[in-house]
Amino acid sequence: MTVNEPTGGSLPMHSQARSSSSSNIPKSEKKRRKWFGTSERRSGQGFMTRYGPSRSDPWPQRYIAVFVLCALIIWSFYVVVGRVCTPMIRNDSSVGFGRAIGIGTMITFIILWLVFVWSYMMILIVGPGLARDHCPKMPAPPSDFVSGQAPTESGPSAAETASAQMVDSHSTLVHGPALVDTEAPEPSQLVPISHLVSDFVRGSETEAPGSAALSREAKTRGPKDEIYVERPVPLPQTGPRWCRYCEINKPDRAHHCRHCGTCVMQFDHHCPWIGQCVGWRNHTYFIIFTLQASIFCSYLVIWLVIVLTKMPEIDGQVMGLLIAAAIFGLFAGMMYSSHVYLIIKGVSTVESYKSRDQREHEDHALQAEFGTLWKNHEKRKVRKRWKEEWGGVEVDARWKWGNSMEMWEQEMGTKWIGWFLPLGRPQGDGIHFKSNPRFGPNGEWLKKKDWPKELQ
Repeated sequence: MTVNEPTGGSLPMHSQARSSSSSNIPKSEKKRRKWFGTSERRSGQGFMTRYGPSRSDPWPQRYIAVFVLCALIIWSFYVVVGRVCTPMIRNDSSVGFGRAIGIGTMITFIILWLVFVWSYMMILIVGPGLARDHCPKMPAPPSDFVSGQAPTESGPSAAETASAQMVDSHSTLVHGPALVDTEAPEPSQLVPISHLVSDFVRGSETEAPGSAALSREAKTRGPKDEIYVERPVPLPQTGPRWCRYCEINKPDRAHHCRHCGTCVMQFDHHCPWIGQCVGWRNHTYFIIFTLQASIFCSYLVIWLVIVLTKMPEIDGQVMGLLIAAAIFGLFAGMMYSSHVYLIIKGVSTVESYKSRDQREHEDHALQAEFGTLWKNHEKRKVRKRWKEEWGGVEVDARWKWGNSMEMWEQEMGTKWIGWFLPLGRPQGDGIHFKSNPRFGPNGEWLKKKDWPKELQ
């Protein structure tokens, strides 16, 4: 008998502990553990521990849309080549088109299909650029630096939009005190359409949400007893933002994605159709993908409409592909046009929330002074005065430093072929960005009188 072997046929101590602990578990609890795992996981706590903000979503949830889109791409090839073009080449088509049209149509389709698949493969392969690969881990700052509040489900909080800036110094990025980013991860879906329901039911005395984070003084009266309403202005960020999930100081324009579980450089949004985020490294490929998708789907819609009008009997698969191509092509076209607009403005999708939030704060400030439905002329006069005081510069224009072409080339490159094919590379380093001189060093939204003299 060895020393480690228990005597008298008794169980080891750790086995006895397991046996005694399992014997004390009620039968209902044992049944739940057998079929559903622990009670904590069943109640949701275990799921949040396993798939929380610091960890990515489970892979079926992340890639289900990718599998669907890949199936649609393969199905489109089968329908067009196998069910439409091949009978034409064999002179056996009920449409009435001959071999020449069938061959020309198939060659054109295959070229567009290959370019579309190429652009899709590039956006799947190339990652968005992770901030943790460029920024070292930092300890949590003191508790007196904590600021911010959790955002709602529909968008980022007022504190996020008010403090989404940091200083441009790389040394400050890595060293020194920082503000703790205590918020939940930023929203990573498309910017929703502006609220369609007005604030009529809120009454004329509704205060602006997040007023604690806005520097708004009490109303005063100017010359000729004209009511002067102070414009609500976001407070600037006075230091780097520390992410409590990645434990790093987030660079400019970086945000934490709750689906990928990491901070993304120049974060734009999380796209379920590619299974990852759109950020600094792959934003160019995403623009090209949406362009090629809209071109490919437009070709499908035009050609399949012609084929269906010539068919004596409607083919169900051709009709189904036509509907799918129309829906996806419309969506891709809208995505492409909206992102071109955002690039020219110098903002990302998540940064465009800031202009919407500013508009809502201004609406609440004017409603508190003039009411909801009345004195629209006075409201327009106040807005006009605000525009003159700030020189017509929008609150989200910190990164718009040049004209439309300069902003486009900064994002898409200077070679025009890289605007249509996935051949270019990301511009810059994803950390440092050229800023608008009409803003302060910490992203302060300056009045025109505070601009540099050469710009006034």
